[in-house]
Amino acid sequence: MTSSALPSPAVPSAAPSSRPAVLAGSAGIVLFVAGQALFPVLAPDVESAFAAMLALREQLLLSRLLTAAGAFLLVATVPPLAALARVRGRRLLLVGLGLLATGTFFNALSHTVQGYAAWATTAPGVDAAAAMPALLHLDAGLAGLPVSYWSVPVFGLGVVLTGVALLVARTVPVWMPVLLLLGAVLAFATAGLGPVVALTQAPLAVALVALLLTSGRGSGRSGLVVAPSSVHAQG
Repeated sequence: MTSSALPSPAVPSAAPSSRPAVLAGSAGIVLFVAGQALFPVLAPDVESAFAAMLALREQLLLSRLLTAAGAFLLVATVPPLAALARVRGRRLLLVGLGLLATGTFFNALSHTVQGYAAWATTAPGVDAAAAMPALLHLDAGLAGLPVSYWSVPVFGLGVVLTGVALLVARTVPVWMPVLLLLGAVLAFATAGLGPVVALTQAPLAVALVALLLTSGRGSGRSGLVVAPSSVHAQG
């Protein structure tokens, strides 16, 4: 009498589908890039920049709100992307995704607060001379840290570590993490340059969408698992 294992009918796995997160993350990427492309090109000196903010207050608010909505939705990319490295490179990937999520969340918060603050301080009838210093000090000190610029390099570092981790993991085509890394460099080098950002941030967007779609297909394939069953055969 010998015992052998045969596959039993497929049964659903306990892991939930990542499709909603993939859709939310993909939509977030599109909104983020659209918001960045709409951001007005502001002069480096404060007076000229504030004058442009007065003239383009509607565009500035729309740009910041689109960017904020996209950044909030980008947090949803973490669970499906985390599934792309189960063993090799997993710790580095989780660190990278943790930084990415932290950076995008606070970047979204910053754009929301900064957007409405600029909308209020550039309203008709508001004294520009008095409003400008208040806007400049919005992110000053520890109290202003959550809405300050620090979220941008944190997000950037998270993207770089994520790309390196996926290169180590070797679970996706190599062009995806390479494009992610190149896209990160392009995106941060050209931030704030207006409509051209739609082109320079395209590689980063394409890489993220490709990774999300890859994780989504993997989730779909892992929706059913085959459980072995033991049968006895005459020997």
